Amino acid sequence: MVAAMELSPPSWAVAFLAAWLVGASKTGLSGAVTIAVVLFASIIPAREATGALLPVLICADFIAVRMLRQSVRWQELLRIFPWTAVGIGLGTLMLYFSNDAQVQRVIGAIIVGMTLYQLYRKARHLSDVNISRHPAFAPSMGMAAGFTTMVANAAGPFVLIYMLAMRMGKLEVVGSIAWYFLVVNLFKVPFAVGLGLITWGSLAFNLWLVPAVGLGAWAGRRLLDYLPQSTFEWMALTLALLGGLRLLLV
Repeated sequence: MVAAMELSPPSWAVAFLAAWLVGASKTGLSGAVTIAVVLFASIIPAREATGALLPVLICADFIAVRMLRQSVRWQELLRIFPWTAVGIGLGTLMLYFSNDAQVQRVIGAIIVGMTLYQLYRKARHLSDVNISRHPAFAPSMGMAAGFTTMVANAAGPFVLIYMLAMRMGKLEVVGSIAWYFLVVNLFKVPFAVGLGLITWGSLAFNLWLVPAVGLGAWAGRRLLDYLPQSTFEWMALTLALLGGLRLLLV
């Protein structure tokens, strides 16, 4: 259980920064949520951090959907929702039986590998059309996202890679990701409660972070208006890579 009053002032500062990044990541700074995951895990034990972060993410999801409700490609989301549910089930089993540190390194390795591959394709100006049409692409991205979001709230890179491969514009990417995670994070709540990851103590801690989430969402939306599409894609993938490396090396 998160004992909010036991956190030191520096730990509170890290928590507020992480909450701000969550808000910003949902409305414009895609990829930053992976860094927020790492920040939470640096002040709270990894297992508790998973539960403590989930309501913060849901709060940011609602704000993002309100801001970007018209920018969504439902056809692409419906392709991966069922596979995401399968991944969440596998992630629940992993959390029940496995060592947190080992799972974290596996997730970090997967994120780094996938992000480097996508950066390579962009640098070589390779088309995403063939990979996006492969019958295994949506199922693999969906299951990977479901698994990683359940065990570490770190599915952002997989969903981002999927959305970019669908050749969406930046508003469609951010809007579709917002709707995706709102549905998925709400779906995860019963599993998290059942595993003891969400408690009354963690919810009280979450309430203190709501203002930071709102400020981050506002800042992210303003940033999105000024970012060119290519800059948005490079920045998002770079942030995802940094977050994956941190999970791998911590």
